[in-house]
Amino acid sequence: MKDVVFEWYVPYIPGRKQQFIKALMVSAALVFFIDAVFFAAAMIFPAAFLAVTGFFLFRSWKYEYEYVYVNGDFTISKIIRKAKRKDVFQAFRPDFQEILPGKVKKDGMQSRDFTSGRAGAPVYTVRLKGELIYIEAEEDFISEMKKYYSI
Repeated sequence: MKDVVFEWYVPYIPGRKQQFIKALMVSAALVFFIDAVFFAAAMIFPAAFLAVTGFFLFRSWKYEYEYVYVNGDFTISKIIRKAKRKDVFQAFRPDFQEILPGKVKKDGMQSRDFTSGRAGAPVYTVRLKGELIYIEAEEDFISEMKKYYSI
């Protein structure tokens, strides 16, 4: 018997809003720290608060998705800081209703995004049981899905 196995990783890239928040928090922490050194020592407390909050916030943005497809069983795992793994989605190929290129939005359907956030990345929409799943698929996976669905 011939097994079909695909496994690929998609690292998450923070969007413009997250990059702006990061730049704002780092610059505010620096301004408060310099202010504390030269003018008012009490400014060290907001500087420390922003630095600690920023540290934990920025660490939470370091994750990637792992897609695994084995003989019709499709699993998406979230790997946080390359140390902690959490299965976030699982489905079987017969549960897939259709696969469409691009991010397709339909009224009344819940959507879940498991993409990197990169501009121009090849995103596909998988519709199953009233839910839309956005994934970044490899060409081997798409060619396998073409056997079952019109893409």
